[in-house]
Amino acid sequence: MRQYVLPTYFNGESQLKLIGKDSQYFIKVLRLKIGDKIFSRDRNGLPYQLTLISYDKSSCVISVDKIESGDEIRSTDELPSYSGPYPKIHLFQCVCKGKKNESIIRMATELGVQSITLIQSKHCIAKKDSSNTKRFETIIKEAIQQSGSPIITKFNNVKSFDNFISSLDIPLFFFHQVNLDNDKTLKEKLKNFNTNTPIGILIGPEGGLSDEECDILLEKKCIPVMLKTNIMRAETAAVVAISSIHTLLMER
Repeated sequence: MRQYVLPTYFNGESQLKLIGKDSQYFIKVLRLKIGDKIFSRDRNGLPYQLTLISYDKSSCVISVDKIESGDEIRSTDELPSYSGPYPKIHLFQCVCKGKKNESIIRMATELGVQSITLIQSKHCIAKKDSSNTKRFETIIKEAIQQSGSPIITKFNNVKSFDNFISSLDIPLFFFHQVNLDNDKTLKEKLKNFNTNTPIGILIGPEGGLSDEECDILLEKKCIPVMLKTNIMRAETAAVVAISSIHTLLMER
């Protein structure tokens, strides 16, 4: 594992006692020994160096030292060499069946999105279930630790399509299987955007977005995108959409 995400109750302490799964992560997963160090981030993305001080069967104690941004690469040889900037991409994913949501959340986090919000749209077969929130947040934490992402991805509560539209406050690209405008490429549509501009991406469920939903999105001046590929699964479409926008913005 490449980094550790400090728990939400961390409040700048110089020492921290970890119990339960967090302690087991240090001792049984990372197999750290007393004196070993590991790079970490808090929930705001700030970097720290942790040192294992002591442990027993059910807990461990770590020292927490804040490090200057940019020094994190020197604190461990397991972080990715690229540390930013990252496009400010926010994923709005219509709810999918079974464990597909977990897969999408994991991969989107590894790609460095700012936030993930599940949307209940007309063609969603699965219904929203707020009881999964804790599980999704755990998946995000594990994905950040595994990938070394400097972006601390946030998970937002599930929204209905209507509530999503009414609260939308950033430019939105929605991906659809039908070409809703015949002239501009994705590259051309991103012409006036840069890595500092927040961008939303909406991906439909297995059945896609409905015609009515597309009409509403167009009325709201959202930007339709048809990827020039075969028909993709919802989880594949999310990864391709994020990667495409990320690459086009970064290559500029």
